[in-house]
Amino acid sequence: MTTPPLPTTCPDDLGFELLGEVRGWRGGVELPLGAPRQRALLAALLLRAGSPVGRDHLIDGIWGDATVTDGANLVQAYISKLRRLFEPDRAPRTSGGLLTRVGASYRLSIAPRQYDLGRFEQSVADARSLRSAGQPDAAERTLSTALASWKGPALTGVSGPLLDVERARLAELRLAVVEEHAELALQLGGHAWLVPHLLVLTTEHPYRERLWALLMIALYRGCRQADALAAYQRARHTLMENLGLLPGPELRGIEEAILAGRPDPLVRARPDDTAHLTRPVPARPADADPRFDTPAAYRHEPAPGRPHLALVGRTPAPAPAPGAAPHGPWSGGPARLAR
Repeated sequence: MTTPPLPTTCPDDLGFELLGEVRGWRGGVELPLGAPRQRALLAALLLRAGSPVGRDHLIDGIWGDATVTDGANLVQAYISKLRRLFEPDRAPRTSGGLLTRVGASYRLSIAPRQYDLGRFEQSVADARSLRSAGQPDAAERTLSTALASWKGPALTGVSGPLLDVERARLAELRLAVVEEHAELALQLGGHAWLVPHLLVLTTEHPYRERLWALLMIALYRGCRQADALAAYQRARHTLMENLGLLPGPELRGIEEAILAGRPDPLVRARPDDTAHLTRPVPARPADADPRFDTPAAYRHEPAPGRPHLALVGRTPAPAPAPGAAPHGPWSGGPARLAR
């Protein structure tokens, strides 16, 4: 039996979301995706878009240990309903071009640009390439746009063993990207805006040492070395009391750098991440305290018209006019953080 070819195009008016509730649109109109298990089936296919997903894998992943009578027919019934939603003009009893059967498997052939997870993963890859090419500003903007695509916890409203595992994986993926974006924001001078967000994130994820490291550096660059050292002590207490572990080399190295009064602990702790940012530093006045010299690369304010750095949020906020009260995702407090 010859496997049907993967379509090279799919309807441009069809789109889906997984980063929040599982939803779909056709021609700008939201699709009625049906019962939770039909939505779960669609989510499982979207998570493996372009690849065949076995029928038994779908049954086990959606129903798990629950007793299900004739799961194969249930899957086929859901597939038929989804095909009618996606391709309403398709003639009855003809094979679909978008949702096809491949042996005992089903494949949803949709381009990455047509569902939010595909766009998110592509944006993250683009941002990493930009960062490697020495363009942290463009990389930060790209990650900001990627994080804005999250409307809430991934795969909201659907459940099953497969989707529960995927939900945990996607939450970890998002948090890793939040850390990358915070690093870039810190490199671009966003320490003042980062502090309140990192305080919330370290409370929500107290065992992620990278978040504690970023918080310590952001505080230190804001001339708050005592608060930075206090943050280290909170991290150390949390790890020791709950896990019996000492902080890792990165956190210890940053604490030592702060105690030694080095200008920038991140440069010494992670030279591979910041070497490309080295640039001349203006001369320091004779009476200035050398402990608080912050390299110009990390000290600048956003240029006029440049959006404020956004750790999370739907859209970047425009820079406020001179003298205006601060606003936007950096000043909105914990309520702006996507959970």
